[in-house]
Amino acid sequence: MHPDVQSLLAVQRDDLEVYGLESRLAALAPRLAALETERARAAQELDRARKAVEADEARHREVMHRVETHRQLVERSQRQYESVTSPREANAAMTQLEQTKRMADDSERDASQILGRIGEMRHHVATLETALADVEHRQAETRAGLDAERAEIETQIAEARAKRDRTAQAVPRSMLAKYDKVRSRRRAETLFPLRGPSCSACDTAIPTQRRAVMAASGTIEMCEGCGALLYAGE
Repeated sequence: MHPDVQSLLAVQRDDLEVYGLESRLAALAPRLAALETERARAAQELDRARKAVEADEARHREVMHRVETHRQLVERSQRQYESVTSPREANAAMTQLEQTKRMADDSERDASQILGRIGEMRHHVATLETALADVEHRQAETRAGLDAERAEIETQIAEARAKRDRTAQAVPRSMLAKYDKVRSRRRAETLFPLRGPSCSACDTAIPTQRRAVMAASGTIEMCEGCGALLYAGE
């Protein structure tokens, strides 16, 4: 086998090692995503509950303002009722007083109902806060393990790439460029030996003249059937 081909096969071994490490690194992503999805779901539910409490608190403030207004109307109607002298005016004042009292009672009832609902919702918020804290506590060890694993793989990838760069220095630039162009598309084993008269990757027959040139010069050629690069073996 031509020494240049041997050097290129060493580069391919390094590339396959890098691809394997990159696959291991990519496999961590779904596990991290699952953890984040679980946490995000709990955090979003808590956020919705908090916003619901804020909305009801705003409604309660509005209703309390209305309660105060109606109380003032009741006091005014009471004074008017107490100041009238004729039966006709007394009847009209009494009607107005009863109406304002009903309005005040309705507002106070609304305020009480909203306040009760706020209390229940605050309890729900506290429960969701505990649930989120539990999720984060439960995930902490797993996340730490994944982070450590990711850091280790990233270190291994950097080392493997540096080794690949050193190995590639022994390969002629034109041959390496041809290999890299095909490798970047396949991201898998790219260089295959001839198997008799055929490509060992797909069994496509290679013309005799091309096989002879490959054997004599140590060049690599692309298979017209599968696009792999071929070299003449022993």
